[in-house]
Amino acid sequence: MHPPKTILDLQDVTKTYNTGEIPFTALEHVSINIKQGEFLGITGKSGAGKTTLLNMIAGVSNLSSGSILFHPLNETESSPTLIHTLNEDQLARWRGENLGIIYQSFELMPTLDLVKNVMLPPDFLGAYQPIISKQRALDLLELVDIAEHAYKIPAHISGGQKQRVAIARALVNDPQLIIADEPTGNLDSVTAETIFQIFEQLVAQGKTVVMVTHDESYAPRFSRRLQITDGVVSIPREKAIVRSTSTTIPLGTQAPTKKTPKAHRSEHPAIVLRGVDKIYENAAGKFVALKSVDLQLDYGQFISIVGKSGCGKSTLLNMITGIDHPTAGEVLIGNVDVYRMSESERALWRGKNLGVVFQFFQLLPTLTLLENTILPMDYCNLYPFQERPSRAMELLKMVGLEEQADKLPTAVSSGQQQSAAIARALATDPSIILADEPTGNLDSKSAKNILNLFERLARDGKTILIVTHDPSITQRTDQTIILSDGEIIDQAVARALPFLSHAQMMEATHKAEKRKIAPGATILKEGESVEHFFMIVAGEVDIIVANQQGKEVQLAQLGAGQYFGEIELTQGGDSIAQVRGAKEGAELALLPKNIFYELIDGSPLTRDSLQDVASTRQSENRRRKSDR
Repeated sequence: MHPPKTILDLQDVTKTYNTGEIPFTALEHVSINIKQGEFLGITGKSGAGKTTLLNMIAGVSNLSSGSILFHPLNETESSPTLIHTLNEDQLARWRGENLGIIYQSFELMPTLDLVKNVMLPPDFLGAYQPIISKQRALDLLELVDIAEHAYKIPAHISGGQKQRVAIARALVNDPQLIIADEPTGNLDSVTAETIFQIFEQLVAQGKTVVMVTHDESYAPRFSRRLQITDGVVSIPREKAIVRSTSTTIPLGTQAPTKKTPKAHRSEHPAIVLRGVDKIYENAAGKFVALKSVDLQLDYGQFISIVGKSGCGKSTLLNMITGIDHPTAGEVLIGNVDVYRMSESERALWRGKNLGVVFQFFQLLPTLTLLENTILPMDYCNLYPFQERPSRAMELLKMVGLEEQADKLPTAVSSGQQQSAAIARALATDPSIILADEPTGNLDSKSAKNILNLFERLARDGKTILIVTHDPSITQRTDQTIILSDGEIIDQAVARALPFLSHAQMMEATHKAEKRKIAPGATILKEGESVEHFFMIVAGEVDIIVANQQGKEVQLAQLGAGQYFGEIELTQGGDSIAQVRGAKEGAELALLPKNIFYELIDGSPLTRDSLQDVASTRQSENRRRKSDR
């Protein structure tokens, strides 16, 4: 068998933008060899350089240095094409003949029906033939399973259907190479999975697909994955299987608990949502953005909200801030029902009680950083007028911007603008800070400084709620809320089975039965058949075995986020130990074993992780039983 041919070769590619006194390097010495039939995934945070890399491949932006060679697979064309030596006309023709491009935002012509949208590339290429081009378009719409809507305009179909049309259009000239920029970013998980499967089918047919994404859950499904960080491309070290913390608990001791942040003295929670729904209606029908959301968060917590684009993260923030009305349900912030206020009352309440940090800073460009920070105090009429500048300066000093206080936003870096936005959010001393992707457009050093600041604020008793796509951020927060298609995934599921996809976690959330366990109550008897996978929601359970003399020995005490039952379910047999509620009792989530088997069959990482834990625990069980 012949090895796959190279289709694209990037050699020492660098891209630098001259945007001010200090040039910004978006790509630095990138070298990648891409083979025919490869499904290459490029992952990284927002602002890491992913889209810039695709722009270099497509020739839509000039290189600062390096070269990109395209190797045609047509045997009659033996010499490679040096993409960045082509003029605009040559580039347009090269792209039309060899490259399919799929954007996150679809880029469909709103006044044309779907057939005509798909027929556009051959028209631009001068290869348009009315009957042949139309039939080709219909065939491709059939391929992506949307032919029944062929004569509708884009406004009358859903986002997922628009992305299918965009894929059909990218394929119309039968390109050898397809590049996709966050193609599932704005889609729900079910639709995103469908789109991903289409890409897998194209690769199976010999196409080469290069896809950039911030969603690392796709990593195992790419034939190869590269990571990009601050413009530097590397081969990621894939996550090792992480054992449950229960495997390292000293026998007879309590399960470790995460350090509780400094509490804000209050008789009520910071944030409570009860049965919150949010439904939007458009030409394509009803879209459920939030579904039956129940949430309670305390003061002094640092909380991350994660989930794919379009899952409802920003909608959830809008419910909390009072920017958008829930379709149903109740929202209490600091024990105040925010939707019983008028719009003007809510705006003033928001200014005094909430600090909001946006991904794109939203600083007023004609005001200095100091003036931007004073603005909320002026709007809410808080603090004596003469004290406001000194308070604003103290806040800027806290975020390291004292020397930049009199500069306009355009005169400082992105990281400094975001720090100024945080200072502004703190101007009225709110007890709750909400941040929507605040590090999304920052380099790693600036992002680290912002997170350090948030951690310090949480220790001081403020509640910090941060929306993010970055898994490294969630490791630094006290609690992670995972959203999937508008619903919150049960934290017990997310902590016990972290390698499941979000869709699988949601299935487990729906299928798991909650059960309260009284102190000392028996959950499982030794030798009893195990019919569930047990996840601990709250409280603790004791794992008890009898040694050779028949004396009870406490093997371990497991706490919230841990689990049991995996030994028997993965290795067979009846319960090898007795499990009882600890002295404070517990709340469990019980996943039926048939659902458990379905989930681990669809997630090899989860299966391997559980088997690893089961082997360790079983060995420990045998050792303790033999103790005298």
